[in-house]
Amino acid sequence: MMKVKLGVTPVRVGYTDDELRIKVLGYIDAQTDGVGFRDICDNVLTFAEDEGRIAPGADEQYQWMKLDRADILRIDRILWDEIRGGRLMIDFDATRYQTADTYFIRP
Repeated sequence: MMKVKLGVTPVRVGYTDDELRIKVLGYIDAQTDGVGFRDICDNVLTFAEDEGRIAPGADEQYQWMKLDRADILRIDRILWDEIRGGRLMIDFDATRYQTADTYFIRP
């Protein structure tokens, strides 16, 4: 029996750390301008849903989903590794973008 969860449900994605890194950095590299943190998370969630990699299982359907805090922290670590390595910067020019978010750009 299919269960439908109403509201916003935090979900885990079934990616290894290496697979998640590839998804996050691939999305950043595909952008011609800065990319927001929320956009990165939404993109990872969309890929996971399209690829059947949402962790809870096939017997549940969700009205709305968001990434679980543990996966958000994994994305944080990926971004900080890139920043520390000098391969990514935080764009502090908040007036450049239309939404209030943290944006990342390649140096």
